[in-house]
Amino acid sequence: MAKDIKKRSASHIYFGVDKDTGALRHISRVLSGAKCNCKCALCGESFEARKGTQRRHHFAHVSNYECMYAGEVAVYLGFSSVLQELKSIRLPAITLRFPTWGEAETLQAARSIAIDEVFYECKELAYPPMLRVAAGGNLLRIILNFGNYYDDSDIEGLSVEAKIGGYSTLMYQMPRVDDDNFSPEQLADVIKSSSQARWIFSRLEEQWKERFRSVATTPKIHGHGCFCPLSKSFHEGKYYAQQEDCAYCGYNLATPPACLCTAESGIRHKADFKRSEADRKAEIEKMRLANEASLQRRLAMIEAQKAQRNTAPIEKPIIAAAPQKPPAPTEEELNLAYQDIVASFDLLSDAWTMDKYGRRWIQCKTCGKIKRDAEMATYGGSDGPNRGICAECSRKGLG
Repeated sequence: MAKDIKKRSASHIYFGVDKDTGALRHISRVLSGAKCNCKCALCGESFEARKGTQRRHHFAHVSNYECMYAGEVAVYLGFSSVLQELKSIRLPAITLRFPTWGEAETLQAARSIAIDEVFYECKELAYPPMLRVAAGGNLLRIILNFGNYYDDSDIEGLSVEAKIGGYSTLMYQMPRVDDDNFSPEQLADVIKSSSQARWIFSRLEEQWKERFRSVATTPKIHGHGCFCPLSKSFHEGKYYAQQEDCAYCGYNLATPPACLCTAESGIRHKADFKRSEADRKAEIEKMRLANEASLQRRLAMIEAQKAQRNTAPIEKPIIAAAPQKPPAPTEEELNLAYQDIVASFDLLSDAWTMDKYGRRWIQCKTCGKIKRDAEMATYGGSDGPNRGICAECSRKGLG
């Protein structure tokens, strides 16, 4: 359990432990003052129940001792108590997603499961408490995130701890301790719905990630990319993939610009593991041949354009009076030219799309808008000369 507790101010406490029975008691179910007969779940000091008319009802240490995290630990204990009473818990869906995937795949739908046993432990000077449930031979740890207590590095640490410990971890987003009174009924609603829960670490998801990684390879570097089983680009007489090709490829499991490729095995979806190797590789071969044929057509077109420029006759210039510069087009004329481009836009054309004023136009494959080349973050490449990602979508991380 973590020992490096973040510093914070003490907060309201809504659960106490009955001195005689050891049962957990909510502030709404005890008498006022010392008659509450309760003590702190964290330090064991005596409580008094403050149930006046000015402030929210809460427990306080008789000695006015500032017991840090007593409020949060009390809610953890209350959560544990409600789990034991319900004997079940609602789990959110478990999904699988890698950085380049547009959509996640569902590994297990949201469901309710029976609880075999609840384990609660809170060591001295340790936070958060260790609250775990056993269900169907598996262990699940519960983390309560009061307000925005945990940052990304904290969550990463909890995930690593769960992976090493061999259990899954579920985090519930909770109000700040001072913003609610966390009645047993409210905690029961949280447990039954799972709407406030998300997976910090899922053993099922990790098992599937490892299965995907087991069929992936790290391709050899070539130019500003790497050799690719799908032949997405062409450079120095060899087919390969540029870094931006890999950044948008569903066969890449790594975070761009790195590449961990599953294309050689033909694994792109969870269901592909059930297909025969021959079927998967036949599909990859079909994609490779189609990409190479498209690249060869573009290369032939470029060579033909070069040859045409080289064989065109050179005519002597005719010296004449300098023509007057035509007036700049009006805004209305520019808008009409743009409308003409939109109406006649051919995404599959191998030629640049230009209007009569010499402006080049490209369609963003994320937002679908047709924009000037100066408004694009990237364009061209294996997607053709008339397609790319606009700067606005790129800034938003939508590309």
